[in-house]
Amino acid sequence: MKHYFPWAALILAGLIAASVSACGSEPAPTLPFIINPAPTATPDPTVDTATTQPTETAAADSATETPGAPTETPGFPAPATPLNADDLAHLPDDPTELMFATFDHSLAEVGRKMAYSHNSAFIPVILEFLRFQSNQEAQLTLVSFMVRIRDRLPEESFSIVPPGEDDWTYWVEWLAENPDVKAPDGFDGWKGQLFSIIDEPMGAFMYPGVPTTIRLEEVVWGGVRRDGIPDLQFPPHITPEEATYLETGDRVFGVSINGEHRAYPLRVLNPHEMANDIVGGVQFALAY
Repeated sequence: MKHYFPWAALILAGLIAASVSACGSEPAPTLPFIINPAPTATPDPTVDTATTQPTETAAADSATETPGAPTETPGFPAPATPLNADDLAHLPDDPTELMFATFDHSLAEVGRKMAYSHNSAFIPVILEFLRFQSNQEAQLTLVSFMVRIRDRLPEESFSIVPPGEDDWTYWVEWLAENPDVKAPDGFDGWKGQLFSIIDEPMGAFMYPGVPTTIRLEEVVWGGVRRDGIPDLQFPPHITPEEATYLETGDRVFGVSINGEHRAYPLRVLNPHEMANDIVGGVQFALAY
């Protein structure tokens, strides 16, 4: 299957809070946001989009809605004519099918059709793509889609991104404050497929029908791939008198089971974030 959206470069990663706790320092990759021309559009071959600098704009999706010559930016071949709802008729209308169309079509097209639909179910879908956008215009484009949905802006109106609403953090918090906003049917399988692009084992956390007590819409990447932070496995133990490396005031995690007691120093546990051990004949996992 031919993919127009650069999935090899797209890394939308997440952490299933019910199963994994991983907050590491692995740097987030820089992800391009490629907008392919609309089916009827013809890119200008004289424009070198690899070297053209992005242009700051308050109306992020105005590049394709404002009459006249649109501004070119890296990865943004501009359509020859404004892209409107009629240009998106080749995309499915069904919310689930449109969500999965992100695997085969330009996100510029799919996202715009989602925006014109005013269906709030698409906000969590678009938000997945915002996580790793480094290009400012790409960020504003995605945010403008969500603003258009939330505010139910008509097609002929500009989608102006209000101050303070132009980043991923704002929209993650907004989504948490709006539990009635639910993604389309099939979001669990779609998100699992998306996460598998980051790390194939990570994608196994979410699949069609996965049982969960948390909102999958709020699952985000913790910063590392699965098992990227090695847990502490059955560490050796020493007596309190031998723990001369500890300073007064050092914090420890205390565990007491069946009359047996252990202390796990924070400074030892910190790079692992989880310890697996046996105390009092009971195997347990200590995580923080």
